[in-house]
Amino acid sequence: MSANTDKRRSGYFYIPDLSWFTEGNPYIVSENTFNFILKPSDEGLTATVWYGMKCFELSEPVCDKTAGKDDDGLTELAEFVDREFEAYRGKVESGEVKGRRTYKPAGHIAGAASAAE
Repeated sequence: MSANTDKRRSGYFYIPDLSWFTEGNPYIVSENTFNFILKPSDEGLTATVWYGMKCFELSEPVCDKTAGKDDDGLTELAEFVDREFEAYRGKVESGEVKGRRTYKPAGHIAGAASAAE
């Protein structure tokens, strides 16, 4: 059992424990238009961040980081993802990045009759 039993590791996102990655599984998270994938490889673990509504394969990465395939590496990547999410939130606030799709409430659909009518 690893010394770090906090499976979250991140202040914002659930991150699975190391065994998820040592078995060769990737892990993808999307929060609004902020997305990241944690992916194991022979070199270690890599976190790649992208923005938008498209999948990883159809998107341009914003940044990435590789760390060791161990508890310290996973913690390092969780901290990296947290910093990138905080930067993303600042970009959304400033208008530099679109934060989400905007939907009009159903009552505002053109041509829809109001229930009060």
